[in-house]
Amino acid sequence: MDKIIKRPLISVIMPAYNASDYIMEAINSVIGQTYNNWELIIVNDGSTDSTAEIIKGYLSIDNRIYYYYQENGKQGKARNLAISKSKGEYLAFLDADDLWVNNKLEIQVEQIQLKNVDLVFSNAFVINDSEKTDLNKVIHCYQGFLDSNEGLDRMIERNRIPILTVLVKRSKVIEVGMFSEKINMHEDSHLWLKLLINKAVLYGSNETLAIYRIHKNSSTANEKFALDVYINVLSEVSYNNKEINYRILNFLIRKQIDELEKLNNEIKHLKNNFFIKIQSKIKYLFFQVR
Repeated sequence: MDKIIKRPLISVIMPAYNASDYIMEAINSVIGQTYNNWELIIVNDGSTDSTAEIIKGYLSIDNRIYYYYQENGKQGKARNLAISKSKGEYLAFLDADDLWVNNKLEIQVEQIQLKNVDLVFSNAFVINDSEKTDLNKVIHCYQGFLDSNEGLDRMIERNRIPILTVLVKRSKVIEVGMFSEKINMHEDSHLWLKLLINKAVLYGSNETLAIYRIHKNSSTANEKFALDVYINVLSEVSYNNKEINYRILNFLIRKQIDELEKLNNEIKHLKNNFFIKIQSKIKYLFFQVR
């Protein structure tokens, strides 16, 4: 890859709620980055454990780390507070229980400049709680460019962008109003949709640059099948937007048609099996009578 065009400040956004078991690893994975022009803004979202004490211990170690506290208001509000305090040209997001590989920022700051896009993202390893990284467990993201046409279609179907792998222009995030504070889950999907609606261009690479941790309190572990919440996200984004309303309606109709076709094929299969069994039974009884 060509040399970096410039080395801008990156603001790392880290919300933390009762993260005492993991936050040291998360902070250390930022400190250990090969790209060193960053600031880490941590917002303690009303933790009741020792999260605050752990964070404060780092303030005297590294002057690039900043700490803020808010009453519990969920991740969207915590991220927005951190963004409002940030000074970087780019934003990166790391939750207090996740990790980055040590050259994550180095690779992505080159990508976002050389690809001339507004946001880059990548694959992520998956670990369970405190286990070692398994190179075979990977969240595979979309690879290639996503614009307001194809990107919207793909994102309406499902979220394809792991937030812990994102590097994005700060100005673009502020332009679309940052994270929604009206929803408590999938606010990242909501932000990507808003960016696409506002003509942002996104790029997914084939590198694996982050490590997502699954544990009993992790958001994805608890919300993996929260389809109703994701529908609410789409509803808010599509409000008074005819184009998005049309795309959502078109997607839902196509999905229903696919489901009906699958159901119809299953019914045919059951009918065939039923008649085959009946025929076999009749043949058996016929030969028994003879």
